[in-house]
Amino acid sequence: MNGKIHHFGAIGFSNGLAVLGDRETRTHWDHITGEGFKGPLAGCQLDAWSIRMTTVQSALEEWPGLEISLSTHRSFRRWLAQKIYPRFLQSRGFIPPPFFLSMSTPIDPRLDKLTQGLGVVVGKQTRFYPLRAIPAEGVDDDWGGRILHVEKNLLDGVPRARWVDSNEEPFQLLSRWYGFAFTYADCDVFAHIE
Repeated sequence: MNGKIHHFGAIGFSNGLAVLGDRETRTHWDHITGEGFKGPLAGCQLDAWSIRMTTVQSALEEWPGLEISLSTHRSFRRWLAQKIYPRFLQSRGFIPPPFFLSMSTPIDPRLDKLTQGLGVVVGKQTRFYPLRAIPAEGVDDDWGGRILHVEKNLLDGVPRARWVDSNEEPFQLLSRWYGFAFTYADCDVFAHIE
């Protein structure tokens, strides 16, 4: 940030979502948008990019020459991640009770709070695609004259979006509804119509 190195880590929760803090200034940062919201760097913006969840099998299918590194490091966090993430798409989800204490407003009632889906952000426009609304063949969605193709990967079931005209991927994240709705309060919700 501003030519200086900062070290980040999770320091707490707000609205059931992780809050990052940097060791150097103790500024609080939104872990999704990269915006500083409390502290000396409030209002500053970190670069943010999509992180796509997948499986090793799916990654090797997409990038056949990919080298896989396995960590031998053992920790409680790693054990917990191995228990939680494999079921992230398939499970109905669970919000531990302490998370609810961090929620400053009620959860947007348009969808069940634990609905899993793909959130897409293009400039100031945001849209949430519930997994159940994405048909097997995918869907082409009109964003003001530009077509966004949203589909679920056949191997891992993870949804992703790309522009039909350029094959580029906009900023997107796999998320539960409550997290996306708290971060992007005025987002649209995609509804597939048969």
